Amino acid sequence: MKKIYMFVMKQAVLAVLSLTLLSSAAFSQSICGPIVEDFNTVANTTAGFTGDFSYSVSGQRLIRENVIGTAVYSITTPTYRAANNATSLGYGFILEGSERVSTVGVVVMYISTLTNQLTTFNLGQLVPNYGSGASATVCRAVSLADLPGFPTGGQYRFRIDITSSTGSGLSAQNFTFDDFRTNGAFSIQPLPVAFIGFDAKKAASGVQLTWKVAGEENIARYEVERSADGRGFTTVGTISKTGRDTYTYLDANNSGTAYYRIKNVDNDGKFKYSTIARIVNGKTSIVLKAFPQPVLNQLTVQHPVITSNGLITLSGADGRIVKSLKPVTGSMQTYVDMTSLQKGMYMIRFDAGDGSTETMKVLKQ
Repeated sequence: MKKIYMFVMKQAVLAVLSLTLLSSAAFSQSICGPIVEDFNTVANTTAGFTGDFSYSVSGQRLIRENVIGTAVYSITTPTYRAANNATSLGYGFILEGSERVSTVGVVVMYISTLTNQLTTFNLGQLVPNYGSGASATVCRAVSLADLPGFPTGGQYRFRIDITSSTGSGLSAQNFTFDDFRTNGAFSIQPLPVAFIGFDAKKAASGVQLTWKVAGEENIARYEVERSADGRGFTTVGTISKTGRDTYTYLDANNSGTAYYRIKNVDNDGKFKYSTIARIVNGKTSIVLKAFPQPVLNQLTVQHPVITSNGLITLSGADGRIVKSLKPVTGSMQTYVDMTSLQKGMYMIRFDAGDGSTETMKVLKQ
């Protein structure tokens, strides 16, 4: 009997409340749904799954080779649509291979009715239990009531971050991903791409830009834009989609101050922008963004990727702190509930935890 994991989210602070062992017959339909992709008939493709894995012809599954211990490897699923009567989103998969996985982190993405923006919600981490066998089967579900603004019959996709516990980069060292399960149906219309991270660093021959994305189902290309003042941007480079989720671009620019953003262009011509990275005399920061403005209920704050003890504080006109939140590690956006606050101007302050801070004004209506 395989060891299967189940959890139901009970709060938006991403706490895992229960882990349950079930037989494979019990979990398949009731918790994480049926197998929607077994990779057996996908004609040597990844079946719309993007990231750090490739298709294994011999194993008819996704495989990551040259695994290095403690490294994180990502998979983003295609877009699915929940049933109108769904009360939860399920997901499941099988992990095998020569190397063991130490942790698995999962986020779900959807268009929130609260912001009309693509939302990334962190579902937490699990530790796979291989028992005495060579595989670990994961099966979990999250209640829709715990996903802020998830629409009835809404679209969604998952990003799965897999951390290896062993491996030194040899070609024979690998792990595989197979038999993906969910209780939604495949969506012909995909969700927009999500920017997971964006960084600009001074290099000897210019500025090195690195960005990571999830969900490239409808992407045609990326355009790199630069500005001297953070307002007027011009295109300095174009990168085609690779499906590998991490991109780099070297801009031969040696000016003292520059602003950068990435524009993703869809196959249908639609586009959107990443956050803005600012580099001043070799030092980089991400320009803080908050929307909608003015805000009535929920404010979305976009900030640099949280790697340590980040903190967001909201202060009134008198300087008194009215809210204080700790962003989730690895996140690039945080939600601030302003429903109960009085109308007026507020100051939001982001502390990255490494000595860098950003502040901006927010108007509550």
